[in-house]
Amino acid sequence: MKKILTLTAIFFTAIIFVTGACPVPEKNCKNIEIKTDFNGLYIIKIPAERNSKVRPYISDRLIYNRDVFQKTNAELVINAGYFDPNNKKTTSYVVIDGQTVLDPTTNKSLTENTAIKPRLKTILNRTEFRVLSCNGQTKYDITAHNTKPEHCCKIIHSIQAGPMLYPDLKLSREYFVTKDKDGNVTRDSISALKRCARTVIGIKGEDIYIIIATMYHKRTLPEMYRVCKQLKLDKAMNFDGGGSTSLNYKGTDNPQYKNLEIISDKKASARKLKSFLVIE
Repeated sequence: MKKILTLTAIFFTAIIFVTGACPVPEKNCKNIEIKTDFNGLYIIKIPAERNSKVRPYISDRLIYNRDVFQKTNAELVINAGYFDPNNKKTTSYVVIDGQTVLDPTTNKSLTENTAIKPRLKTILNRTEFRVLSCNGQTKYDITAHNTKPEHCCKIIHSIQAGPMLYPDLKLSREYFVTKDKDGNVTRDSISALKRCARTVIGIKGEDIYIIIATMYHKRTLPEMYRVCKQLKLDKAMNFDGGGSTSLNYKGTDNPQYKNLEIISDKKASARKLKSFLVIE
């Protein structure tokens, strides 16, 4: 098998794997797999066989993704939910160990905004990523916040953002994009229809997929929908993107692949954030 190419070649190679447990990708290996595909997107696969611990992490003050990575000693950390950069309060629900630890209804800048008040119920019911316990077995789901878990399942952790990307792209139904009667866009709150850096999380069976577009390979959300379709994911949703797009990965014992960091623009400073998804 050919030797793994150097990390700098990640941006230019059609498919490159970086693995966390075995020296090369192989059948039944429990590695985290990182490759670039679809003209520069990072595709990160976290196989179910690894029995990873997946949970949110929140901070009272805004901090960098790399700070959480170092503090938790996690294997992989990515940015997750939305927050208000002006008052630094959440606009997304987060549940940890069955308890709501971030609640957007406590953010008056959101709840008392007259422009969005008629759609507040829709905003509060946006899509979230869930870690469930179903008869003692860990499962994952991506669904609207108000959706009740399946019978015999309970929500252990969840982190909200949105919109749902796949199998149904819900730009308008989650009030990210609005159009007038002639079909002209009147609101695009997260630049969903423009090419930007993106962070997407998806599930396929019990495997987790993370898809990252940097400023060098920007995508619209409809384009990310098509990527999810090509990957044949079961479900996928959008996490906060743009300047928030961040990933830190511990990598292998090989120094060449230690502490891989991806940010939206490698020439600029990463953005400080409020909520993260941690994989241990």
